[in-house]
Amino acid sequence: MSSFGIGLILMSLISGDALIISGGNLAHIDSETGTVTPSVGVLHTYPNDVIIHEGFAFVVNSGVDTGTLQRFEMDTWALTELGLGTGWNCWASIPLADGKLAVSATLNNSVCMVDPGTMQIASSINGIGPNPEWMAAENNLLYTACGGWGAGESVVVANITTGSVLDTLTAGTNCQSVVLEGGLLFATCSGAYGSDEGSVVVIDLSTGGTTAELAVGGFPAFSTAANGILYVSDPWGAGVYSVDMATLDVLHDSSDPFCSGGNGMAVDDSGYLWISDGMNGEIRVYDTAENLVQTYEVTSPAAIAVSGTWLGINGGGVETGVSISVFPNPAVNLITVTGASPGERIRIFDITGRIAGESVTGGNGLNTVDITNLKAGVYTVINGTSSARFAVTAR
Repeated sequence: MSSFGIGLILMSLISGDALIISGGNLAHIDSETGTVTPSVGVLHTYPNDVIIHEGFAFVVNSGVDTGTLQRFEMDTWALTELGLGTGWNCWASIPLADGKLAVSATLNNSVCMVDPGTMQIASSINGIGPNPEWMAAENNLLYTACGGWGAGESVVVANITTGSVLDTLTAGTNCQSVVLEGGLLFATCSGAYGSDEGSVVVIDLSTGGTTAELAVGGFPAFSTAANGILYVSDPWGAGVYSVDMATLDVLHDSSDPFCSGGNGMAVDDSGYLWISDGMNGEIRVYDTAENLVQTYEVTSPAAIAVSGTWLGINGGGVETGVSISVFPNPAVNLITVTGASPGERIRIFDITGRIAGESVTGGNGLNTVDITNLKAGVYTVINGTSSARFAVTAR
């Protein structure tokens, strides 16, 4: 890659980027300008996880054999794909200290090590199960949550270099994700389906024994840590729960969630917590004191990855509204967009995040758009950092 290309990547990372699985698309947020791009790339069936690594965005698609792992260059969004097995149902990925990616193959009971530069499988670790999902790595050891899709309670420990399984730790029912902190492993366990038995099992890595089993209720799955707090997500239940990782106190459980959502969570370089809320169609950013500092509208947001730091918009603060509007709403054949920046492009996105139309505003910021080719439904108009929704009714 040219030095110019590397410079673009570094600028992108420093300014702050968030990438979100948004339906069948990869959405992008520039956290410096606040610009939300609903689609920088099209994803495959059941996209499940996204990470940022070595200047690339990687997406794991669990429902496809060709294009299981997608790599997007973050300066051009050029796409490279890799297939991983047949019917493996690959689940998640994490970056490793040697620069490779670990990708869990849920129905193959294995973890693949992928070279991100060549997009080839470098090695694999077999015998990790049942049904490996999210992972964590430290000191050349890989810890994989193996919940057996409701029947397992294991965390499998493997040596990354030798590719050998070293130990199996006992967590709780349906162990789905793990976080490492200060010699402890925090395993988020969903419990039996519909039982409201969600828990966080704390394991002392020096002994392999359980230190505590913390009841949080609900059906939590994914977890992440920020500023000494473990956040666990139950997006189809109460939302996000939290645990103090030093005192092991449950701060928020299913009866008193920290917030709604949790379809995806990530932490940026400043320790700010980003949360996807699929039900409300928004991404929220919380500072290190858990104050809400920003919201972004994103269609059906799920897994999220962030890099760099949140720098705010015009000094920060929560967005309170949009500067453009659409009328009539609902509409049949024509819409008029007002308040848009003169001479700039506006784009119309459907509910899946795909571009349904675009135009350029006039000198007065007005734009009349023919929508006769749009099917009945809800659409979003984007102009710069502003957006507005409108409905098209049946003709």
